[in-house]
Amino acid sequence: MHIHITMSKELDMSAVENCVCFNLRWVTRAVTQFYDAEMRRHGIRPTQGTILLALNAKESWNMAELSDCLGLERTTLVRNLQPLQRDGLVTADGGGRGRRVELAITAKGGKQVEKFMPAWESAQSTAVQVLGEKRWSALLADLEKVASALKIKKKSPTPLHPRHGAHHHE
Repeated sequence: MHIHITMSKELDMSAVENCVCFNLRWVTRAVTQFYDAEMRRHGIRPTQGTILLALNAKESWNMAELSDCLGLERTTLVRNLQPLQRDGLVTADGGGRGRRVELAITAKGGKQVEKFMPAWESAQSTAVQVLGEKRWSALLADLEKVASALKIKKKSPTPLHPRHGAHHHE
């Protein structure tokens, strides 16, 4: 007896097309590229611009506070801070042997914020206009809700599947 199995030539892409993670990353890349095109002429990438805006808004931050506030992994924050420090826009003091790294924007960094703000505001205005003011507000609230809920879920211990319980005998 010979059994012939044929695979469908059509791929079922519904899992990818409906994946929350994939779609959010796809949109994030598109938005980042749009902001990047607006801000590039000032020599600032969108993430670096966000860091400068945060440092400009508060007198002093430590690395952990800024990392938490911006939702950036420490390595991503460090990678984005390096060119800002090199260009004299940000200072980082301390660190080593468990000491906190204190971050501050320099006067030159403050001037840089003034230079790129019109480009950022233009990108922001266009993006919000495309979405619509009400839809953006609702979307922002929904995204914050999802992020908070998933953070809590990540911290809580995963319940054991009943089949994997400690007293299960086969």
